[in-house]
Amino acid sequence: MKVALFSLILFISAIVMAQTNTTEINNASENSAFAESYNLYQQGKYSATIAELDLISKNRPQETSKSFLGLISYWKGLCYNRTKDYENAILEFSKALGMDYSPQDINYEYGQALYAADKLADARLQFRESLRKKFKRGVSLYYIAFLSNALGERKKAVSFYKAIDKLDEDEAKEVKQAAEMQIADIYLEQIEKHPDAFRSVENIIIPQYKSAYNIDKESPLSHEIQKKIRDLQSKYDLILFKLRNGRPTLIPPYFLRLANEYGADSNVIFSPKEQEVTSSQKASQFNKTDVIGRYTFYLHDIMSISPEFRFNYTRYMNRVPEIYRNDNYLMAPAIRTAYEHKLWKKPASVLFDYDFNEIKRDINSQQKLEFASQSHTLMLGERFNYFNWGETIVRLRRRIFNSYSDMADSTTTSIVVEQIRNLNFNTLLFYASYDMMRVRDNYYDTNAMTFRADYIFSRYRDYFTPSIGLGLTRTNPYNNSARGTEYLVNPTARLSKTFQKSWRANLKFDYQDYNSEDKVNYAYRKYIYSFELEYLF
Repeated sequence: MKVALFSLILFISAIVMAQTNTTEINNASENSAFAESYNLYQQGKYSATIAELDLISKNRPQETSKSFLGLISYWKGLCYNRTKDYENAILEFSKALGMDYSPQDINYEYGQALYAADKLADARLQFRESLRKKFKRGVSLYYIAFLSNALGERKKAVSFYKAIDKLDEDEAKEVKQAAEMQIADIYLEQIEKHPDAFRSVENIIIPQYKSAYNIDKESPLSHEIQKKIRDLQSKYDLILFKLRNGRPTLIPPYFLRLANEYGADSNVIFSPKEQEVTSSQKASQFNKTDVIGRYTFYLHDIMSISPEFRFNYTRYMNRVPEIYRNDNYLMAPAIRTAYEHKLWKKPASVLFDYDFNEIKRDINSQQKLEFASQSHTLMLGERFNYFNWGETIVRLRRRIFNSYSDMADSTTTSIVVEQIRNLNFNTLLFYASYDMMRVRDNYYDTNAMTFRADYIFSRYRDYFTPSIGLGLTRTNPYNNSARGTEYLVNPTARLSKTFQKSWRANLKFDYQDYNSEDKVNYAYRKYIYSFELEYLF
């Protein structure tokens, strides 16, 4: 049986409060036969009190009334409880009740002895009787609830904990905070059995703990509650505080992803300049390693700055020149910033990013990676919540591309719109962009429009998460009529499975069909399927 720290505190405090003399003992003090017993009890000499009571029973056999014998058994039970001799306490309380001697607090004291002796069902019955007598109703309800939970009856436990809130403030105040905390503990135990526990922890459990904490922020128990909240936030990477517009910060502030992908490409495409496409018409397996790390710093509650670094290395297994010239690695540092404000009385952010990319590739098919390109990208955007069902991001992006071939240098100006649509347990992601690429050799200038939608399903039978997507790109190479208007159709599918929170396996499929009137130089068709294993810190 799991006994939380606050339950132990409550148990001890309840015993201490119960040490105040009852009416029965005060009345007994007026009887000369119990004078010595009363004095010993008042001094906390409980073993001596028991001995004195035993002596009274032995020396006064003429006193055979049930009330007299019942008082002695009841009193001895109290003394045994104070000395933590619970088995004898149980025996004496049982004798007293057997003689119809039933003071208001006897069931409460009897229940504590039974509880301490791990006789939970019997203890609960005694606390129920104490509740019926309206003795310490708040604490009695608490024990009934606590014991119900220990006996596996969680719904009953929650209902009894909640019943404490209906009592008068004076009766409930001793245990109200502990009861609210116990409710959170019960819910947490059930929720953590599910794979998507973090959502319920954030939306149900932590608010319940906070409700308990707000009852008395200065109590010894409040520190325990705060620790539970912090531990859950750390365990499930949940929010710790919010920015001035109410947007949550990232806890932890760091992100690190390590991934290795192994797959097969049915038609490896060579495009180091970004303006030309060479289809090898050859298949190859490949291995891709990807590392990305980010740390977010917060300037008070106004702004965030996130330095980021990414490294990616790809190697093809088919070692013929048309294939291995695609071997490459990418180094990509970036800085991402967000200025927090409100728009339409909802959280919004002004975004400004800078990305630098450098790619080395085996351009000359010499099995040697050489400089292929560099790019600098500046992005200015706005993230806002115009729709109640999802976040919107609008970006203006400027990319400066420097190729190993001077005539392939280019600039690309883009307008990008991203929209998230929450559909109960599923999510729809929408992306649209208009890209104007201007190349030093203007023969390759293009305008392109891209539309993409991805649908992420909820976890299927607590096992894997499927997603599907479709991208459509229309490209107008307006200085090269031989190419006509080109279209890329790009459907994708993915199955993801999370292991032990940080490990994730992904089975991926990607199909590309590029249509161009210049079929020899630009048109191609290919599919890629792969397996990726990633670890998220």
